[in-house]
Amino acid sequence: MASSVLLPGVSNLSVKVHPVVLLSICDAYIRRKEHQDRVIGTLLGVVVDNVIEVKNCYVVPHNESSDQVLVDLNHHKTMFDMLQKVAPHEVIVGWFATGADLYNSDPLIQEFYNKESTHPVHLVVDTTLKDNKFSIKAYLSRPLAFGDKQLATEFVQLPCDTIVSDIERVGAELMLTGLNDPSPESKRETANKSFSDEGETLQGSMARLADLVARASDYVQNVVDAMMVTYLSDLLRAHVALAERLGTAALPIM
Repeated sequence: MASSVLLPGVSNLSVKVHPVVLLSICDAYIRRKEHQDRVIGTLLGVVVDNVIEVKNCYVVPHNESSDQVLVDLNHHKTMFDMLQKVAPHEVIVGWFATGADLYNSDPLIQEFYNKESTHPVHLVVDTTLKDNKFSIKAYLSRPLAFGDKQLATEFVQLPCDTIVSDIERVGAELMLTGLNDPSPESKRETANKSFSDEGETLQGSMARLADLVARASDYVQNVVDAMMVTYLSDLLRAHVALAERLGTAALPIM
């Protein structure tokens, strides 16, 4: 269950998300296994002046049903320890999930992250692009109890927005430019111009960025296939040349 009333004691909290986090989540959703309905993962960042700034994230493999969730704890710990070596100031601030709304199993996952962080944020990223819109929502949780007995968990929505540094803005604009004009010459010319168009918000751009990630994945696969064909052709030519030198009709390739 979700509510728009803020939690007592944290009514001034808000969430700011960097674009690299949203791109990583979109990429993870595109690469998910066929049977997976959604992907989840850990959010890393800092908390300054009641602002939870989400700077990084990583996927955590999981299996879930309506009453049970299995999380790969070893993967979670390994990824966190590795990223701590790169950015030791970034701590666990919550978790993310793709989808249009909350799931019945979310309280179980939230319970796990309550042990990892104080007031962990649950970030819901709608990758369905319904009505051609890219939306993100942030929640905190609180227990609903009767006396000493906890009956349920309530998710309370927090103000959530994106935060873009100058470097990130340039990178986002370069990616968007590549959708309309993929020529290298045009990219080099555009890279020397200003990319400070304040009229377009990041949310309005994320739908096109998600499409770009899918195109990039297909392109990489095509490049790998082409390299394999080239390698086999070179191997065959070398085989023929060696056979001619040795005066042998045929040699085994493998």
